[in-house]
Amino acid sequence: MKQLTLLVVAIFLTTRVVSQEVKTSDEKVSFSQGTVDAVVVTIPYASKDVVEKGLKSEMKDWGGKYSNSKDEYSSKQAKMKAMGDKYFDGYAKIIESGSDNIKVAFAVDLGGVYLNSDNYPDQYKVIEDRAKKFGQTASKESVNGMIDVETKTLKKLNGEKEDLQKDIESYKKKISEAEQKIKGDESAIQKKEGEIEAQSKKLEEVQGLLKKIK
Repeated sequence: MKQLTLLVVAIFLTTRVVSQEVKTSDEKVSFSQGTVDAVVVTIPYASKDVVEKGLKSEMKDWGGKYSNSKDEYSSKQAKMKAMGDKYFDGYAKIIESGSDNIKVAFAVDLGGVYLNSDNYPDQYKVIEDRAKKFGQTASKESVNGMIDVETKTLKKLNGEKEDLQKDIESYKKKISEAEQKIKGDESAIQKKEGEIEAQSKKLEEVQGLLKKIK
């Protein structure tokens, strides 16, 4: 099974971009509170289902009151040691979902002012690191999910191939048995032909008796 999984990984890598980095950026993003500063992470090879599930877990880990509404995830009155002593409100949402990448934005309300890299570089770095780690985890989980799907497909194909090989062996056995039966029947036919020839002669002899009757 290990070799099978490695083969699927090799196939996957040859059909996708070999290496893509999880990147972060400081952008203005529209949330329910308005357009605010946010940390945006670009996640390669991401599955939307995996990202959505991960966002729920991530925002709960922020330590505030978690809620989810209209595709926006929030953690109100959150607190992290690395962010300092003050409480803050955190928000997250998927802002772009493409064929190869998904972008997720994380916004932090520090109390009327939103976190950005210029004014709060240390705190920004904390959220940026969390966003990047989140992206890396989501990307790996998504790829592992794809590997599972492709592994199951490959396993199914190998099973179908084995079934066909078994059918061939079964047919070969039946052919061998049929060939033996043919040989036996051919011998029986030759024997019957001799019996028929002998019986034909007996019939001619009996028919010849009619000529002797006067």
